[in-house]
Amino acid sequence: MREWNDIAVIAPSRDIDIASVPLLREEVDGLIADGTRRILVNCRDVGFIDSTGLAFLLSRARRLMQHDGLLSLVNASQAVVRFLQIARLLDVLHVTPADRPPVPVLSPGESPLWSKSISIRAGVENLGSYRHRLLELLQTLPMDRDACYDTALAAGEALGNAYDHTSGVGCVMNVRAYHDRVVIEVCDCGEGYEIAADEEPRETEERGRGIKLMRLLVDSVEVRRRGDVQGTVVRLVKLLAA
Repeated sequence: MREWNDIAVIAPSRDIDIASVPLLREEVDGLIADGTRRILVNCRDVGFIDSTGLAFLLSRARRLMQHDGLLSLVNASQAVVRFLQIARLLDVLHVTPADRPPVPVLSPGESPLWSKSISIRAGVENLGSYRHRLLELLQTLPMDRDACYDTALAAGEALGNAYDHTSGVGCVMNVRAYHDRVVIEVCDCGEGYEIAADEEPRETEERGRGIKLMRLLVDSVEVRRRGDVQGTVVRLVKLLAA
């Protein structure tokens, strides 16, 4: 399990069924009792969810919603997604399939419907206000509540990295909305670094988890050195509902 303040990621090592639910229930209930309001269930190793597992996930999702929280399933296999479709619960549980379609390339010269550039004030205590400001922008787009929340959370992780590297000095967040996606770029003026799309960031006790979380929350994450000045740009893409 990984935790980020009031966020947690749990990764069941087997199917979510009558055998595994008791331990999962204990873990999730403990997180909720401790104030966690956003739980991601990484289903990478989950092949099946039975009725007991489904009832457990639904009950905890509803409990979190009562506290303005959210439970999501990510990296769900086609079999798991199919089961939820049959049970007509894809609209109830927030589910991200493991085999996401690739993000299509924008047409050459396509202009955004609108764009917004936000200069970031120094001081990590300002991070929360920018996350909420972005959320307000996202809520003007055809995105459901969960997608808005996930995208703002991912951008908050990118901003957190920028604050970590530069204390926010000289940072800018650019937001561009297109007909099928929203693109967010967080630019800093630190030393600059790159992480390949298929590269797993090195994880220590306090570092390396933000990139992994961003990859769970949005459709594309690109981390590269800036071409104009010294620094790093983190580019996030979230596709809009068709």
